[in-house]
Amino acid sequence: MMELLIALKWPLIILQALFSLVLIIMVLLQTGKGDDMGSALSGQMGGGVQGSGGTSKVLVKGTAIFAILFMVNSIVLAKIFKEISSTSIGTSVTDPLLPSTNSATAPNAVGGNTVVADPVAPNAVAPATKSK
Repeated sequence: MMELLIALKWPLIILQALFSLVLIIMVLLQTGKGDDMGSALSGQMGGGVQGSGGTSKVLVKGTAIFAILFMVNSIVLAKIFKEISSTSIGTSVTDPLLPSTNSATAPNAVGGNTVVADPVAPNAVAPATKSK
């Protein structure tokens, strides 16, 4: 089941963007509570083709439906990304980094002298000492 949802990640992201755009448009199309007084002062009539409250009821129901779809899709996307992030943790490092137990010798890059490497940092090179 989760493999199917992970495969549908990008279509669900596109659907989430569409839900958000439709939800924004539907909220902006709704009239506010104080709109009656503003329309009375400007001389506009409140009634339309569907009556005075028909469009408002349709927009409120549509907004509620799209809000529920937006929330459900958000929860599904959150579960998908949680699953993806939990499966990808620890996959990039194959071997743990452990300190070296033996003291190996490493050539010094500057003077060509051989120095003993630090057992805690096996790839570090100690600074060269001048020989007399």
